[in-house]
Amino acid sequence: MNGLIVLIGCLVGYAVFRHSKGSQPDAGAKGDPAGAIGVALVVATLLALLFGSGVDLPEGGSDPSGHPSPSVTAPR
Repeated sequence: MNGLIVLIGCLVGYAVFRHSKGSQPDAGAKGDPAGAIGVALVVATLLALLFGSGVDLPEGGSDPSGHPSPSVTAPR
């Protein structure tokens, strides 16, 4: 899933780079690489937040480091 998020971010960044070629008359034939990289990072970040980072917790409810997850109920 993480690879797909990065791929979509790169494709959107490339599209922004290609589109920015014609919108800047002073820059000649060059696109805007800083804007394209920024858009790619924003898209990848938003997709990662929407769909998760791909790290799943095991069935026991503890994180991957092996520490137990905090309990909601008070100990007796």
